Amino acid sequence: MLYRIAGRAVLALAALLVSAAAAHAAPADSAAAPPIVGVVRDTAGVPLSNARVVINELSRSTLTSGDGTFVFRALRPGTYHVDATLLGYAPGHAVAVVPAEGGEVRVTITLRSTVLSLEGINVTASPRSADPLNITQSTVELSGKALERSLGTSVAQTLSSQPGLSVRYGGPAASTPVIRGLAGERVLVVQNGQRTGDLSSTSADHALSVDPLAASRIEVVRGPASLLYGNNALGGVVNVISTDIPNTIPGEASGFLAAQGESVNPGGALTGEVTMPLGESLAVTARAGGRRVDDVHTGGGVPLPNTFYNNLYGTGGIGYVTEHVQAGASVGGYRFDYGLASLHAEEEEGHEEEGHEEGVTINGQRTDANGRVSLWLGDRGFTNLRAEGSAQWYGHDEIEGNGEIGTRFRLNTQSGGLNAKTEFGRFSGAVGVSGLLKQYSPEGEEALTPGADSRTGGAFVYQEMALGTGDAAPSLQAGARYDVYQVRPEETGDERFENVRARDFSSFSGSLGLNVPLNPNLSASVSVARSFRAPTVEELFSNAFHHAAGTYDVGDPELELETNRGAEAVLRAQSEHINAQVAAFYNRIDNYITADVVGDTAIFHEEEGHTDVVPLNVFRQADAELRGLEGQVEAVVARHVVLGAMGDLVRGDFVQGGALPFMPAARVGGSARWDDGRYSLGVEARHAFAQDRAEMQEFRTDAYTLVNLSTGLSLRQGRRIHSIVLRADNLLDEQYREPTSRLLVPSPGRNLSLVYRVLF
Repeated sequence: MLYRIAGRAVLALAALLVSAAAAHAAPADSAAAPPIVGVVRDTAGVPLSNARVVINELSRSTLTSGDGTFVFRALRPGTYHVDATLLGYAPGHAVAVVPAEGGEVRVTITLRSTVLSLEGINVTASPRSADPLNITQSTVELSGKALERSLGTSVAQTLSSQPGLSVRYGGPAASTPVIRGLAGERVLVVQNGQRTGDLSSTSADHALSVDPLAASRIEVVRGPASLLYGNNALGGVVNVISTDIPNTIPGEASGFLAAQGESVNPGGALTGEVTMPLGESLAVTARAGGRRVDDVHTGGGVPLPNTFYNNLYGTGGIGYVTEHVQAGASVGGYRFDYGLASLHAEEEEGHEEEGHEEGVTINGQRTDANGRVSLWLGDRGFTNLRAEGSAQWYGHDEIEGNGEIGTRFRLNTQSGGLNAKTEFGRFSGAVGVSGLLKQYSPEGEEALTPGADSRTGGAFVYQEMALGTGDAAPSLQAGARYDVYQVRPEETGDERFENVRARDFSSFSGSLGLNVPLNPNLSASVSVARSFRAPTVEELFSNAFHHAAGTYDVGDPELELETNRGAEAVLRAQSEHINAQVAAFYNRIDNYITADVVGDTAIFHEEEGHTDVVPLNVFRQADAELRGLEGQVEAVVARHVVLGAMGDLVRGDFVQGGALPFMPAARVGGSARWDDGRYSLGVEARHAFAQDRAEMQEFRTDAYTLVNLSTGLSLRQGRRIHSIVLRADNLLDEQYREPTSRLLVPSPGRNLSLVYRVLF
């Protein structure tokens, strides 16, 4: 079976690393080709430090030093496309031809100043990485000052102002991304392309074990991404990118130090990272940080009890780079504890805010190990073979107010993959297999489900073909994938779970896209895709009171796969004077799984000796449709002045009638920013319309308007770049809730945020 072959990639990773080192042991007379030595500068000839330089063919990147220089060693003879990006400048490009022998190859990349936030090479949307103008799906990238202007306590809050993205909010810690109305197990969050291995997608009160302050950039693919990522990517992918494993040997030590503080969550966060060379072929990286914040303040300045959040994390990695081999490994840890919003915490205008019982906290940790090796095979046919694997050990305890553990969750995850890049005539692409194993174990009287093991494996092929010659030629992008998925619940003596049984699923995914460059700065694309999602353990086997939602949840062991057939059209413009992306999409999801409150039920608490009547939630399936529009445009209208507009709308309905629950509200917004490269000042406003399509009154939300101010300062001192951003969020101190969560937790009120980052 596919999952057996791919799953063993994790166990074989150490052997692959050894074989990679052996492959490097070439004869003494087989010297590497000359290095590429370059400089990145502006139009006035001033060197630019800390610019990101990428060789797409090798999936290698580095940062320029204080004098704007960079170097790529351990190369093979050939032609390389070198891209450079730096916030505040339009991307630059150069072509370097590396001979078999001779002196170093020198290139100069000139970047033109712009106050726009332009995307660079995207590594999430395609197995080959790509210029955003050549991607058929709608994407988002946040980095540099754009990331700092949006930075929140969580990854979801950081992304929530982007078109098509919102947040499933359950407090500062328990907030996860929503993409085009889809959340939870339909949205895959990865870190450096690897699954996070936590339980954030399974319940609205579980936190994502990734801190946004540690990210160098965040990429998002909006829409189905099952072709590359398999299960759980039906709605899209969020990739939080940092330097865990060096893929280029820097000329000197580099890194960053960052700090963040917010008034709405009193406290702060601090993180730092450094990458150091240990010779011409070896480098190490280390990162550490933590966050400590008190209860969040909602609109009106009212604290929401028991919503504190603490974390502490660290990662160490090593990378080995030669002309034929790239290899590396990393280990990391993440510890956290946070409170869950108290039940009936506040009452305002007759509305009771829901949440957890008084004093419940979650305490847990995640440990991970990752490794990868990439081997060059030649210039044609199968050009590159990449093997990667990861393992995560995750656990958290839900601790009641009396100090007792109500539920204990454990999840171990192992994943592995083998991918090969291909070049066959006019066709370029990739083929690969992947596997994922999970061992899930909830313990305690409040456990919703029995423990279960799951395993999945898939194989895919992806190819691109230029329909002509030259940079203006349209391109066709096609892919196919087949997956198998198995769930094996544990046998227990608990009568609540006596009807559970093993389930097997299999599915085909496919995509077809056409990208048409209209000019060097404008492209249009259309794509169609088929994707899938298997039902979760909770949806299949739940039979208990769900404290996070305040309902008694009952699963259905007969649930079938969700299958999505969707289409999307995207128009992109990216130049020194305009950055725009507009998309329209349609998704038909057969067997859409949803929570359905069908009435009330009585539950008896044996220890307390009393009975409560609570809503009865039953998971059910029905065909559904989601369709929507989203767009954002920024344009330079005068020297140093940028005006912007955004908007998004998603409408979800069951085919047989009725609105899908937990859909985000439609939004429109505008922004203005003055930025001379050193100082910046901006204002933005977003209006969310009322979401009154929910069938249950308590899940309907009122309209609200958010007004945010920001000011920033960027200083260059030799190699170091200091960036300070001061924001005032929700200036009007609006009291509002997001309609995307079963938890009725109010959102943060007025907030003063300070973000400081120094790159060196």
